[in-house]
Amino acid sequence: LLVGADEQTAGRGRRGRVWAAPPSSALLMSLALRPHWLAPAEAGGLVWLMGVALCEAISCTTGLEPRLKWPNDVLIGGHKVAGVLLEASSTSNQLEHVIIGCGINVSASPPADLVRYPATHLDAHTAKPTERLTLLRAVLLRLDTWYTALATDFAATRPALFAAWHALLDTIGTPIHVETAQGTLHGIAEAVEPDGTLRLRAADGQLHLITSGDVFG
Repeated sequence: LLVGADEQTAGRGRRGRVWAAPPSSALLMSLALRPHWLAPAEAGGLVWLMGVALCEAISCTTGLEPRLKWPNDVLIGGHKVAGVLLEASSTSNQLEHVIIGCGINVSASPPADLVRYPATHLDAHTAKPTERLTLLRAVLLRLDTWYTALATDFAATRPALFAAWHALLDTIGTPIHVETAQGTLHGIAEAVEPDGTLRLRAADGQLHLITSGDVFG
């Protein structure tokens, strides 16, 4: 099931933040899936699926070269152009359903007072306007390709998906600070583990393993 919106006034981002978009300015959608074949512990990998699909779709539609910021943002020129949010419902050993929400800023950026990270939009970087329907088709095509591959041969496709996602990360090798529920950590982003955990090396040599947080350069 795919649900889209033309405008967003109180969309929900990570940690309950408001996500807004003026009318006809963004590609806004939520996709409901029932991946019963996927273990609950692997649900977070669907964020990689959407992130890679968004980057591939933006690239083939606009010619731009988007990058990813751990854990779930898409960047153009170091500024956020899209975000992903995943919610899952599961039993002890099976996913019941997953909802993946995403928004791509196409012709306008969100109001500055509503964002915590510098934002941009696709048309600020292209010579001609981006057609939202063309972009939507490209996103769904890439999603279908990766999702079908995962469902058909998860063992072989998961490493390939992780490698594609990791190769797009702009976070690795850079000095960052990460805001977590326990406080703010500073250091160099060394790598991301295959389970999605961020490895952050502090100036004193201590290694922090971070599973959730907001990254800032």
